[in-house]
Amino acid sequence: MDSYQNYEQEIDLKDLMFAVLRRWRPIILIAIIFALLLGGFKAVRGLGQMKDAEYVASKQQEYDNSMDQYEMSKERLEKEIENIKASLESQNDYMENSVLMNINPYDGYTTAVSFYVATDYQIMPGMAYQNPNTASSIMAAYMSMIQNGEMYNYVLKKMEPSLELRYLQELVTVEPDYDNNMFNVRVISSTEEGAEQIMSLIMESLNEYQAVITQKIGPHTLNMIQDTGAAGPSAAPGGEMSQTPEVYTTVDLELEKKQQDQSARTQTLNQSLTDKTKELNELKEPANTLPSTGSALKSAVKYGVLGGVLGAFLAVFFICVSFLMSDKLANDRELRRRYGLMVLGVFDSGEKKGLFAFVDRFIDRMEGTAARKMSSAQACSVVAANVMNYAGEAKQILLVTSTDAGVLDTVNEELSAVLPSLTLTSGGNLDREAEAIRKAASCDAVILVEKRKESSFTGIERELEIVKSLDKKILGCVVL
Repeated sequence: MDSYQNYEQEIDLKDLMFAVLRRWRPIILIAIIFALLLGGFKAVRGLGQMKDAEYVASKQQEYDNSMDQYEMSKERLEKEIENIKASLESQNDYMENSVLMNINPYDGYTTAVSFYVATDYQIMPGMAYQNPNTASSIMAAYMSMIQNGEMYNYVLKKMEPSLELRYLQELVTVEPDYDNNMFNVRVISSTEEGAEQIMSLIMESLNEYQAVITQKIGPHTLNMIQDTGAAGPSAAPGGEMSQTPEVYTTVDLELEKKQQDQSARTQTLNQSLTDKTKELNELKEPANTLPSTGSALKSAVKYGVLGGVLGAFLAVFFICVSFLMSDKLANDRELRRRYGLMVLGVFDSGEKKGLFAFVDRFIDRMEGTAARKMSSAQACSVVAANVMNYAGEAKQILLVTSTDAGVLDTVNEELSAVLPSLTLTSGGNLDREAEAIRKAASCDAVILVEKRKESSFTGIERELEIVKSLDKKILGCVVL
């Protein structure tokens, strides 16, 4: 079985690409037609809509609603960004200036004191009337003094260096125990001196206020008990506490969590600012879709470009399908690939002339066929040289074709002039002419003459089958 009978067609992408490029004229023509059709349709429709009062009114309302929504969204985002920036500025200022946020939670200085309010209240056995116990009222007075800020104001007046009230309050923790007439004061600072100073000033403020409470509520004693278990001195009514409690370092995991929460809040604010800013930048003002001559022409141009691209795509698609489904000979390379035939020579159809012919010449140079082009005389010389090399003892050479037999006479005339030692005969179409078959039976060798875009692979295969069946030598193929 001959190899061409088992041939499986392979798609050569290069051949396909140049088959498309060589059809650039119809591609551009179809693209222009589609562009004019689609662009013209859009232009006519747009100009017609301009005369429709109801349509114009609906578009105006749609545009106004879109603008209102846009303005509301823009105003909302700008306000949110402004609020986030203000919060972020306050947060950064707080993180920078807050003493508490800058304390190392694993190396903070802490001092703590418990204060006990003692009165001379005694229960009188057997007496129906008892003196009132002022301890709870005194405790309430001390807590009011602390919570209303009088204690902190006293500390701030004497504290060096100066500190804002909100930053001082963070360093002091007061926990009341009304059931036992006690309250606990805890101070934390970044330095030992700072903790001592704040606690000392707090004790001074309590001493100052003790006289006021004694005068307005009743006599009492404010006893100091250190957190370490060492009993501090008890002050007599009207006396002062002068001993400063012990300062010690501690690990405060709760403080670490507070600092982490504040850092996380800063990061959240930064991320929110980034997101809102991006959202604002991506917010686009709605396009004015009101019908106008300018918008109609602009839309027509846009649809014209779209139509041109669509038309070019469809043209390329059908050219590719036609190329893949075609049974016609496209170039001499197919003869080598399909049938293993020797191409004796290629006659060029002549240099293309006319408008934009330079594009065709450029495509030829890209494909590499420009360098192979030669005159008819040169092509005849090449064919003659090849025939003499492959003819051997064959003297009677028959020219056959699968297309119109008229092309054989011209080729025969030109080749006979350069091959005087051989007898060349025009046989005709082997697949359709009985005379051609009879001539083939009496010849020594056969040369196929095929024409690009006209000769079919089916006809060529039929020729080869007949020649093989007659056991005749095939010298090769001449391509026109």
